[in-house]
Amino acid sequence: MVDQTGYESDGDFAKVGVVNEPLETAPENDATLARQAQLEALRTEIVNLRAELAAIVGGTSRLAVTEAVVALETTQNRIRDHLAPVLIAAAAIGYLWGASIRRR
Repeated sequence: MVDQTGYESDGDFAKVGVVNEPLETAPENDATLARQAQLEALRTEIVNLRAELAAIVGGTSRLAVTEAVVALETTQNRIRDHLAPVLIAAAAIGYLWGASIRRR
């Protein structure tokens, strides 16, 4: 009599029968497949993180340029609004600097 496991039993003794079914994946193969799946998931995540990082860097650089433009425009507007005091301050600083260089 042959049971589901492929063994033929005759009373108290069991005889091994030949089973023509392919063996299921061994635990080592399962572990290898699991590692490969994890590796592929990590590679996909790295690609996604690179895309996010590129977007962040692009946004940050645009923000830095915008802030620099705003600072420049603010400075230019203050100079235009207060032209006389700025020119007087520049002349005084230039005079003092020139006087300090001549003494040496």
